[in-house]
Amino acid sequence: MLRRCFLTIVLGVALCSVLSAQQTSDSLKFVNAPWSVKELAKGIVLKQFHFTGDNKIFDSHQYISILEIDSKKAKGRFALANDPGKITPTSKFAKDSGAIVAMNGTFYNMRPPYNCVCYFKKNGVEVFDNTEKMAQRDNGAVVITKKGKMYVEAADMDAPGNILENQKWAQRIDEPNVMCSGPVLMIDGKDARLDENSFNRNRHPRSAVATKGKKIYLITVDGRSAEHAQGVSLWEFTAIMHYLGVEDAINLDGGGSTTLYAEGESESGVINHPSDNRKFDKEGERHIVNALLFIGK
Repeated sequence: MLRRCFLTIVLGVALCSVLSAQQTSDSLKFVNAPWSVKELAKGIVLKQFHFTGDNKIFDSHQYISILEIDSKKAKGRFALANDPGKITPTSKFAKDSGAIVAMNGTFYNMRPPYNCVCYFKKNGVEVFDNTEKMAQRDNGAVVITKKGKMYVEAADMDAPGNILENQKWAQRIDEPNVMCSGPVLMIDGKDARLDENSFNRNRHPRSAVATKGKKIYLITVDGRSAEHAQGVSLWEFTAIMHYLGVEDAINLDGGGSTTLYAEGESESGVINHPSDNRKFDKEGERHIVNALLFIGK
C-alpha cells in the first residue's frame, strides 16, 4: 500500500514537471515569436503571429492577434455599439461609427429578438438587464467612463470568478457604459476561478479585453480550423494573459463571433480569421448584436 502511494506521488510530481516544462516552453515561444508588428495610429499597435510548425503552443496551431492601445498616447475614446432587434457584423458597427479598431462584444440571443443575454448599458440607458442564467459568463464587465476611458471590473473583487447571489450586481456601476460578460480570467494579475465545464474546457475561438496600467489589449485567438488554428480553452487563454503580463482580463463572446477590426487593414477591415464560414480566411464574419469600439478624435 505504501509502495502504491509512493508511486502515485512520484507519477504526480513527474506529470507536474512535464506540464511546467510545457508551460515554460510555450511562454518562451510566445514572448520570443517574430510577431508582425504594425503601428496603426499613434498609441495603437497591432501584433499578430501564426503559431504553427515548430512554433506551436499548447501543442496546437494557433493564430493570435493583439491590438494594444496606449490610452495616454492614442487619441480617441472607447464606446459600445449595439443594434437591438437586429444583427450586424463587427466591421459594419465599426465603419458606421468611424472606429479605428473594434471587436465583437458580449453574448446575445442568436434568434429573434436578437437581444443581449448579459447586462448592457449604453450612454446611461439600460439596454438589457440580465437573464440570471449565464453564471460565470456574466461575472464581470467592460466599463467605459464618460471620458471614454475603459477598465475591467469583476462581480466580486475579493473572489473574482465567483458568482454573486444577487445577479443585479452590475447595476451598482455608475459609469454610463457597461457591458457584462465573462468568465473573468484575471484580476490584479491573479487567476480567477474557472468552473470545470465544457464551455471553459473545450477549445474555441476566443475574444478578450485585458488591461495593464494605461494599456488596453483587444485579443483574439482564431479557431475551428484543424490545419491552421485550433482555438484555446479558457485555461490556455488565461496562460496567454500571463505571457502578456496583463493585470485584469475578461473573456467576451467567442466562437463564430470572434472578430477583430482595424480600419483600412483589409477590404473589410477584418484582421483575424472569423470562423463562421469554416474557412481560414477573413470572410467568415458573423452578424452580432453588440461590439466594442475605439473611435478616434
